[in-house]
Amino acid sequence: MKVFRFNLLIGIVSMLFFLSACNDTPNSIGNGSLNKKVDYGTVTVDTFYATDFSTIPNQILTSSLDRFMLGNYKTYQAWTCIKFFQWPDSLTGKTITSATIQLKGLYHFGDSTASLTFDALRAVQSLTNDSLTYDSLTLNSNFYYNNSPLPIKTFIPVGDTEAITISILDTTMLREWFSTNTDTMHLNDGLILRPTNSNIIKGFYSFNNSDTAVIPTLSITYLDTNGNAFTYSHKVGFAKYISTLNRASLITDNNLIYVQNGISYRGLVSFDSISKVSSNWPISIFRAVLQVTLQSSVSVSRDSLYISTVGSSGVADGVAYSVSQRDISGSHPLYSFDARQIAIRWLSNASARKVLLSGYAEGSSFDLFKLYGNGVYKPRIIITYSLQR
Repeated sequence: MKVFRFNLLIGIVSMLFFLSACNDTPNSIGNGSLNKKVDYGTVTVDTFYATDFSTIPNQILTSSLDRFMLGNYKTYQAWTCIKFFQWPDSLTGKTITSATIQLKGLYHFGDSTASLTFDALRAVQSLTNDSLTYDSLTLNSNFYYNNSPLPIKTFIPVGDTEAITISILDTTMLREWFSTNTDTMHLNDGLILRPTNSNIIKGFYSFNNSDTAVIPTLSITYLDTNGNAFTYSHKVGFAKYISTLNRASLITDNNLIYVQNGISYRGLVSFDSISKVSSNWPISIFRAVLQVTLQSSVSVSRDSLYISTVGSSGVADGVAYSVSQRDISGSHPLYSFDARQIAIRWLSNASARKVLLSGYAEGSSFDLFKLYGNGVYKPRIIITYSLQR
């Protein structure tokens, strides 16, 4: 009897020990347990408004784009630099009798029915450097190009996708271009196309486009040693545009943020208001949505926006970025961005508490976004988070 009572006591103690090891609360799917000592905190949703904003200029490296621009519209202006090179050795020194340049259009900014007109100027210095600005080009014109326009004839149909043709009537320059493949005397620095119209800027495919059927084409007629005429088309070259805008005509309301494509002005927005959250770091950020509102009545926009993180120097570092989604259902179009990674960098002090707003493919159009910086529609970020305890 004593042995039975002893064994029963051992069994009861063992059962109690076993049960004490299983007293954690089961999780929602029943395959594990959550430690009661961990407190994940209350989920909080806070909205933080921009504390400061500005509009800053930015230079676009247009030589790497798949299009270039040419024309005048209001105070907007775009000049084109274009150069054909790398002729076949078989054409070096041939007698050139005629030449045309064809440019395939794909975009317009301004009055679609307006005529595009321009001068063709012979460049006398290399124009491939992307640091060249409109001011340096125009203030030192005699250094960069010959001011006397070349005799040309143009055929410019109306329409975004039509091709324009430039006939070069004096072939003296072309003969010098084709005189050698090793240009050490600046015989071939290409052309500058200087707009003379006032109501339209047109965009054209550049040499960087993958479709060779639409890139700029130089067609020449030349004579062989027997005087026979042949036609040759050349598609190797370089093109870019150099643009300008009267800043005073762009920034007319200090309550707005201006994001301008083509010439490139960007919005810089500060969110120092999130210091309320950062004092509780570390936290778990589940979601963050940054929103900006378009002043639609005065904007010319058909595309999206980017936001990017900003380094300590105030320059976009591109470590985290997001493209917008646009909601036009209300009276004021709203651009929303997934900003979770950006908010995490802000709160861990990995980036400045700013975002840089830029236009999507900002070098490929002249779209303008005027965004509210103050008032009820000022930029905001909505963060869903909980404290880690």
